[in-house]
Amino acid sequence: MTTDRYVTLVASLPAIGLLAAKAPPINRARLAERLKWLAPEDQAEIESLRRLLSWEALEIGIDDAAYLARVDRLLGELRSEAVRAAVIERLEIRTLVAALRRRRAGEEAPAEDARWGYGRHLRAIRANWGAPDFGLGRTYPWLAAARDMLEGGDSVGLERLLLETAWAAIEKRAFGHTFDFEAVAFYLMRWSLADRWSRYDADAAAARFAEMLDAALADVPQMMQELVA
Repeated sequence: MTTDRYVTLVASLPAIGLLAAKAPPINRARLAERLKWLAPEDQAEIESLRRLLSWEALEIGIDDAAYLARVDRLLGELRSEAVRAAVIERLEIRTLVAALRRRRAGEEAPAEDARWGYGRHLRAIRANWGAPDFGLGRTYPWLAAARDMLEGGDSVGLERLLLETAWAAIEKRAFGHTFDFEAVAFYLMRWSLADRWSRYDADAAAARFAEMLDAALADVPQMMQELVA
């Protein structure tokens, strides 16, 4: 796709904030229409990105190992190193939250040969399973607050914290990308977070929070449970 077409597309997308409005400034249908301006190869990459990050794209009954195998495949379809790095960072956040949930549910540290999470910190999490922040509090200062909210049943506070954490990470990655494919991808990542917050229902979330701990979600990959809290 030519630079001029990226300029036209990015310029057509309204500024977006996470908690500033009840709904994103552009709805899903209009955003989908804008994305048709992308070249076919860019549209394919956007679809891979959506499948990596979307709860709705997760197959029912998929386990952690199968989910992570799919992650490997989809990451391989991303041509942009910057977008791939942003996705991996998001998956690492999910892995940390999954570890908090596992521990709260009384589970032992994952077995050394188990495939249950993604990223750089699996060994550190396993080795420091009993530490409140898995020994990673300096790298992830939000972990202590997330643990307290999880333990206290504050599903609304936890949802907001995780969305704000993901938003800040994307903003940092997006710096320097103005009129290119990465600018579009990072806009979509932010849009999905804003859309998720706008549709968040505190009462329903509290019910989902409790349900996470029973057998009804036994088949949901632990990494993905961050998306239903």
